[in-house]
Amino acid sequence: MKKKISKVFLCQSCGQEFSRWAGKCESCGKWNTIVEESGGDRFSSTPSYKKSAVYKEPVPIDSIPSDDTKRLSSGLSELDLVLGGGLVPGSLILVGGEPGVGKSTLILEISRSMISHGKKILYISGEESAAQVGLRAARMNVLSENLLLSSETYAENISAMIEDVAPDLVFVDSIQTLTREALPNQAGTVTQLRECTQVLLETAKRTGIPIVMTGHITKDGAIAGPKVLEHLVDTVLYFEGDKLNYFRLLRAVKNRFGAVGDLAVFEMLESGLKEVKDRQRVFISSLTEGKSGSVISSVVEGSRALSVEVQALVSRTNYSQARRMAEGPDTRRLILLAAVIEKYLGHTLSECDIFGNLAGGLQVDEPALDLAICASILSSYTERPVQSGYAVIGEVGLSGEVRSVGQVSLRLKELKGVGIETVFLPKGNLAELEKIPGMEIVGISALRELEGLFK
Repeated sequence: MKKKISKVFLCQSCGQEFSRWAGKCESCGKWNTIVEESGGDRFSSTPSYKKSAVYKEPVPIDSIPSDDTKRLSSGLSELDLVLGGGLVPGSLILVGGEPGVGKSTLILEISRSMISHGKKILYISGEESAAQVGLRAARMNVLSENLLLSSETYAENISAMIEDVAPDLVFVDSIQTLTREALPNQAGTVTQLRECTQVLLETAKRTGIPIVMTGHITKDGAIAGPKVLEHLVDTVLYFEGDKLNYFRLLRAVKNRFGAVGDLAVFEMLESGLKEVKDRQRVFISSLTEGKSGSVISSVVEGSRALSVEVQALVSRTNYSQARRMAEGPDTRRLILLAAVIEKYLGHTLSECDIFGNLAGGLQVDEPALDLAICASILSSYTERPVQSGYAVIGEVGLSGEVRSVGQVSLRLKELKGVGIETVFLPKGNLAELEKIPGMEIVGISALRELEGLFK
């Protein structure tokens, strides 16, 4: 048992004890006192903390009812697919993107789809005034009494507003503008981000109302305060796209209620965002047929396969060191594959600049795209175009071998849908393939076997 620690004051001059420190010794009247602390054992049976009077009793897991709550449709089929089937009641969703990419436009587009089905939307705008949001809403023809707008920035007030209004969906634009009144920190700091997100999370779980909040990203492409926010929220979506391009890409990088990796494509118009369901016109150009440096391949994004066009430009350099640049594929992967081609196929690429690209502004870092990158480099270097209706799939190793890839059947069905008739792929995948009528499969094991791909 631990004895209570007592403090005894001793005078350095006369050694007299006294229990209260008075600044000087009461016996000899001199200053210079010292403090001695005496105690008992280290441990005590009495805890130093207070036990809560009420706590939640644990229950057997098999007695917990399954959550069969129906998801809330956003009205946009592509967005619902990325979310795993729609908005889960009580979920907190974070949409990150660069300033000006169209996050606020996406919010109004979802609002337009939902209010047309009689849903009530609460829009919290901390970045823009009500008049500014009203101008955009008028341009997009999103004017309805079911769309409620507020410029509140205090998290506690927003929580109370959500409980009073009881909307079907809440938008917060953006989380970086919210503050907690009790904290002295400025809006956008890590402390404010964490605390405000926690308030919104507790509100969503308590009321069962899904909340979608937007967030800015840093120069490195990560959401400001990334680990703080991504840890707290249920779903993280990234809204991407070149501001000079008409197309926007929405992908999920975290989803507690579904798969990640699915991709939604939108087209930016004057009247708002429009879903793009014909992917072929986005990622494949019909004007490059018969030209060198262009190869068709397929990548897997979440549960779907996409047909993509890989482009390469190889030209003689006037500099002492050749350049390697890529927009879409990984630049480091492009450098590695160029070295493999030079070593095992004997082409002198060290004297050439190599530029790689994916049509449509898509960003993909998948090994199954290696063979297409190599084929496009060889096509541009030798000035021989790929034969019409041909495509390639495969991973390339450092010794020039072609390795197997996953979900080949899904990729082949997608390529068949865009008119591909012949596909070069790894021999290791031949045993697992399903026969697709009207499509020829050519198995290869090394880069040198790509010769039949070119005209």
